Amino acid sequence: MTIASCIWIGVEYLATDVAVAALRQHRRSRQVFCGRLAVADDLRRAVNEQPSAPRADGLEPEWHDADAGTIIGGGLLSDLLRQRRPVEEVMLVLPPWDAPHHCGAIEALASPLAGSLEVPLEVPLEVPLEVTLDHARGFIERVAIGAAAAKAVMSAPASRGMTILSQPTTAGTALGAGLQALTETWVRIERPRWQQQSLQLNVMQPEAWLSERAETTP
Repeated sequence: MTIASCIWIGVEYLATDVAVAALRQHRRSRQVFCGRLAVADDLRRAVNEQPSAPRADGLEPEWHDADAGTIIGGGLLSDLLRQRRPVEEVMLVLPPWDAPHHCGAIEALASPLAGSLEVPLEVPLEVPLEVTLDHARGFIERVAIGAAAAKAVMSAPASRGMTILSQPTTAGTALGAGLQALTETWVRIERPRWQQQSLQLNVMQPEAWLSERAETTP
């Protein structure tokens, strides 16, 4: 029997406990984890060490270095999805809504060393324009490339569809709020096209997805 694949995109943003719990919901599927593996060592080790992780009949977890936030990474990802057909489900893990420099600035101001900074705690540090643009561009490309690659290789009834997993924290900047609204609006408008092919398209937080899958998995 052909083994269906569950493709995880953006594993560098996937929480370890969510990845481990998700394995239990896909016992009969091949787990294919894609992303910037250089920053996902702890996640990879935790998943591979799970005694309940599938390890026989070609079901060992796979790991591929492919960044969906870049054109080159998106091309590698598209080829990988075609090679791993049939695809049961695609999980696209989003980065935080806000640019990374903003998050680091807030953490720095809240640290014990912040007292040495001549900056009021309520005033965030300026986010460089190049960081803002890079974050926005990579974020949008991640959603667009991931969805296009997923839709091209999926078909009902073998495929469930794609779920976009957002980070549990809310946006703290205008850029982050805009990206959140863009993602949610895109999913709402694009969903009917997927439904025409009997495929699902959703944006959810990880815990909500795990709860839903636990209720529907026999």
